[in-house]
Amino acid sequence: MDSVFKNFDKDIKSVHSADFARHLREEILDSISRPILDSITRLTNVYVFSGIIRDYFLGRKNRHRDIDLVLEKEIDWRDIYRRHRKDIDARINSYGGIKAQTGTLTADVWTMQRTWGIRHKGVHNTPHNLIRTAFFNFSAVAYCINRERFYIHKSFAGFINNREIDILYKENPNVPLCIVNTMYYSQLLQMPISPALKEWIVQRYSIFDNYEAPQLSHWGAVRYSHKEIHRFVSLCGL
Repeated sequence: MDSVFKNFDKDIKSVHSADFARHLREEILDSISRPILDSITRLTNVYVFSGIIRDYFLGRKNRHRDIDLVLEKEIDWRDIYRRHRKDIDARINSYGGIKAQTGTLTADVWTMQRTWGIRHKGVHNTPHNLIRTAFFNFSAVAYCINRERFYIHKSFAGFINNREIDILYKENPNVPLCIVNTMYYSQLLQMPISPALKEWIVQRYSIFDNYEAPQLSHWGAVRYSHKEIHRFVSLCGL
């Protein structure tokens, strides 16, 4: 698989991988979440998005037992709930998705047409457009469970090759969360931030924005104080 990231001559590459399918079923899913996900894949194509794929290619073990899923089309959830009701604890998450707790796994689930980037850019519901509208370069990749196939954007290849956090799609409805997420992932991954992302942060930062609410919504806790965030933005501007 490593050779896929070298000489990346396309905007997006599609690559088959049965290894990631095994990793997903054996290392990420548990005996409760596995049959639920199987039920969903019988109704629509399901794409794994963001963190789990990033950690897989970096060789990092997923410690948080969470997964981001994007469904290619709307499904009737009633049959899923009828069959797995006792195993699912679900609520509405940000942007109209579903946050579901199943066994040891927490899943954030959206339909592709409801993802913010697809709606904002006004483009067709495709995995290519899904990853073109990712904010971070390390999120510009998706895996179709049904087809056992990766969709890899060239910016994700750059992330793997250069080990640098960069920005891809610059439009975002939640600037404060993007700023604190940049702080968090730079520390977590021990990676530098690109000049382009630093510039984006400096240009959009405001001391009057609320930085506590998005942290509480995202993590359930405030990780960074206003003082720490202001210092981080100041360093981005040097």
